[in-house]
Amino acid sequence: MTIAWAAFTPWAALAGGVLIGIAAALLVLFNGRIAGISGVVGGLLRPARGDVGWRIAFVGGLIASPIAWHIAAALPRLHVDASLPVLMVAGLLVGVGTRYGSGCTSGHGVCGLSRGSMRSLAATAAFMAAGFAVVFVFGLGLLLSGMTDPGKVLGFLDLAGAWDPSLVFVMAGAVFVGAIAFALARGRARSLLGEPMPAAPSRTIDRRLLAGGLLFGVGWGLAGFCPGPALVALGVGEPKAVVFALAMLAGMGLFELLERCRQAPR
Repeated sequence: MTIAWAAFTPWAALAGGVLIGIAAALLVLFNGRIAGISGVVGGLLRPARGDVGWRIAFVGGLIASPIAWHIAAALPRLHVDASLPVLMVAGLLVGVGTRYGSGCTSGHGVCGLSRGSMRSLAATAAFMAAGFAVVFVFGLGLLLSGMTDPGKVLGFLDLAGAWDPSLVFVMAGAVFVGAIAFALARGRARSLLGEPMPAAPSRTIDRRLLAGGLLFGVGWGLAGFCPGPALVALGVGEPKAVVFALAMLAGMGLFELLERCRQAPR
């Protein structure tokens, strides 16, 4: 294994990771939500009353973030070497794997909207605005770190070739900032906007978790895309990202269909 020094961008990767960590921190501290992209998108396939708006704002913020980047600088060039059939297979695997491995993310509805409460309406407007702004920052972090470029990701996964360790710095920056935020959130019952804080994560490691992780890893390795970067790449205008995103949604939809069949009374 050799280091791909020409492709190695530690400072941009670290800065992008810190931005992602800040976005995740703001989302949990202000909105009481976890910045898990596949859970946010997958929740739209099993919508619950009062739990759709923030998810749409989240996805919209990711796709729109390249617009803000383009105002200040040229958009980074993406390298998508995978063929369309490979992107379709990879998207299906990522869609099924992320849903199977993490399960269904349940959101919290906004109290009072069904009764026409102006107080609840004002709280919802603040919640949606904060959610959009947070994910806007998340998308900028993905662009800055290089994680929207499948070529960059595959360079990190290629241990047998010229290895690009930049994504290690992305994870380090994001985890460092995120760990501080989640430590602060652990002692709170409500977010800064009054939303319930997320439940403690499960400690169970089972076959479902591992199988889903493996399916996702295969899809990620085939295309170099995972849910968040794929959505940001849509905003960049990358045509192949559309193919991957549609296949990923199809995979998530297939998972939901199979889950409903499995849970149906016999």
